[in-house]
Order: sequence, then C-alpha cells, then structure tokens
Amino acid sequence: MNRLATVSLMLAVALFGAARASAQSLDELTLLTENYPPYNFRKAGELKGLAVDLMVEMLERAGSKLGRGNIKLWPWARGYRQVLRRKGTVLFSTTRTAQREKLFAWVGPISPTTIALIAHRDRRLEIPALADAKRFKIGVVIDDVGEQLLLKEGFELADLDRVSGSDVTLLSIRKLIMGRIDLWSYERNVAMWEIRDKGFDPDAFEVLHVLGEAELYYAVNRDTPGTVIAQLQRALDEIKKDGTYRTILERYVE
Repeated sequence: MNRLATVSLMLAVALFGAARASAQSLDELTLLTENYPPYNFRKAGELKGLAVDLMVEMLERAGSKLGRGNIKLWPWARGYRQVLRRKGTVLFSTTRTAQREKLFAWVGPISPTTIALIAHRDRRLEIPALADAKRFKIGVVIDDVGEQLLLKEGFELADLDRVSGSDVTLLSIRKLIMGRIDLWSYERNVAMWEIRDKGFDPDAFEVLHVLGEAELYYAVNRDTPGTVIAQLQRALDEIKKDGTYRTILERYVE
C-alpha cells in the first residue's frame, strides 16, 4: 500500500470513529426535566409539554435511539446540580440568564418566559418598587431562576421561604392561600397553569411585579461534546423552519 492510500485509509477510519463516537454520545445523553407545565409535565403517566415534545422530535431527527421514555422527571434542584457536574446531561426547561450563561452550553430557544412576583388578591398587597417587596415573605424554589433573580437584586437568602421536591408548585400555591408566604417568585405561565390545573381560581391571584423576561432553553453540561450539542441545535432549527414547532406549540397554548 502506497503512502497516499495509507493516509486515506487512516483518515477514513478516523472519520468513521468520530462519527460513531458522536452517535454514541447522543444516545448516551441523560435527559432531565421537572414538572413545569405547559413546557414539561407528567399527565396520565406520560411526559408531555412543549419542551418535551420538541426534544422527542429533535432526538428522532438527529438519529438518536432515545425517546420520550428516556426522559427523567426530577425535582428541579436535584436536576440543576446534576447538569452542572455530569457530562452528557441535559436539563430543561431552563431560563437562560447572564448569571447562568457560562455554567452551561445552550440549545434553543424553546419559548419566551416571564418571571414574576405573584400574590393572592385577598391580601391586597402593593409593590410600587421591587425594594418594597423586601418587607414581605417570598416563596421560591431552590436554585430556580425566581430565587436567583431575587438574590441578584440584593434579597437575602435567609429571608426567602425556600422549597424543593416533586410538587413545589402545589405547595407554593397552598402557602399563598394560607398566608404562610406573601409572594411567590416563579414563572408566570407555569404558575397560572398550575393554579388552574390544581382546581384553584386563577382570578384569585395576581402578578404584582415582573422580575425579568428571558427565554427558555435546554441547558447542557459544558463538557458534553460540541458535535452532540450541534446535532440537537440543528434539529431544533429544522423543526422551527418547517412549521413543526408551531404544530407542537398549538397543543399547549390556548
């Protein structure tokens, strides 16, 4: 075998190996989500939502063997810490903020998002400025963007009512109703979806202050191969371009 043929063979083997490694990496992703409707949630034993359905479609288009059954529903704080430390982990839906920017690689966006301070109308609270909220007890989910935005604005961690677990939204809603917290710092659409879904009157709650507006993404551990991240992003871009995104969105937006 001459030198040119040898080099060509070595290049072909290397390319095949790289492609194979990339495919294996895609199939070995750990996919984590939380209860965060309408973006990701479990209903009748099946994971659904805008972000879930998008991910299933992305995986199929990228040629992965993974599917809906491979997505794990975890409490947010546990999933957040896992994606920070474990290669090949994807957590969604995650608000992309300046504070989080360098912590993860990002695939998206999934959807716009609004984080707000929510109160029960019967309390008749007023917050002319965000600083006025410091005199109230505010409920947050540990490591959630609602908590992180407050900390960025100078709120003290010790003054926040922090919760974690598998049903933080129901717990927070009940705390608002019972007066155990005055305000709830959370994603507006998710909060109102959960209020309706749990059988409460959405008109009994109000947004008193918008903490921030951003976009939801898939947060990927930074050590995950760039080829895998690129495959997911290309698939999402195709979904948006050919109209499939709109079809999926209409399943969850009234």
